[in-house]
Amino acid sequence: MSDLRWLCRPLFGLVLTLTVSCGIDQNTLATIGGRQVEIVPFQTYVGEVTGEAWQAVSARVTSRLLDQYLDRQVVLEAARSRDVNLSHISSEMGPSEVQWLLDELCGPAPEPSEAEISTEVGRKAEETRPARAHVRQLLLDSHELGLEALQRLSVGEDFVEVSRQLSRAPNASDGGELGFFDHGSLPPEIDEVIFSLAPGEYSEPVQGPSGYHVFQILEVVPEGPPDLAEVEAGVRTVFAQKMVREHIQRCIGGLASEVGVEIYDKHLWFPYTGRYAEEQ
Repeated sequence: MSDLRWLCRPLFGLVLTLTVSCGIDQNTLATIGGRQVEIVPFQTYVGEVTGEAWQAVSARVTSRLLDQYLDRQVVLEAARSRDVNLSHISSEMGPSEVQWLLDELCGPAPEPSEAEISTEVGRKAEETRPARAHVRQLLLDSHELGLEALQRLSVGEDFVEVSRQLSRAPNASDGGELGFFDHGSLPPEIDEVIFSLAPGEYSEPVQGPSGYHVFQILEVVPEGPPDLAEVEAGVRTVFAQKMVREHIQRCIGGLASEVGVEIYDKHLWFPYTGRYAEEQ
């Protein structure tokens, strides 16, 4: 097998295998730290995540899912190599278990600098915040049922009670509360309806992908300067999430180099273009 190694070119500690040889079973899509990663469990994973037959999923989506699948295997193999206690980790490795392993292996993400936060807050403070509407809804099966709901509301029936009896929104029992929406953040046909209403008014039934909506506007906040406390909180959240993503990406890249990842692209049923593939 050593005379075939020239076919396998390294990339940052990873290897993309360009042959079906090298003595590897064709049911293997990769080896990670010397352990074989089989194709069938990955196909099952693709079907579970997408809700479709794995054969029907596009190459672009399948490539992205293979990245995620291999990331998990890299983290697990790195944990084994570092003698992390895996007794409580299930074979399916749910999100909370993956996060626990990442915390163990990668440590906390760095904090964004106060200078970066201050600069971004200053920039956003100069923007005008769009009008916002506080909305609740009824989600109904038909236009006729929407008209029935409106008739009951027009004679003074309680919105929450009508919601409990007629609506099939996930939170119908609580009155269909949706919270605040910025003007322009919703699909145009819904945005136009909502922002044409005054507080307390109801919309006519509006058809959407899930059924017919009757909206009530509870409050409208006109456009104006943003609330600085909200701006700062939002900036801190966005920056923190970005730092975590980048930290995890760097960490997994380092772990992949540490344990060694070898992809057998000729064993795959799709053209793989993910992160573990060599850039052209």
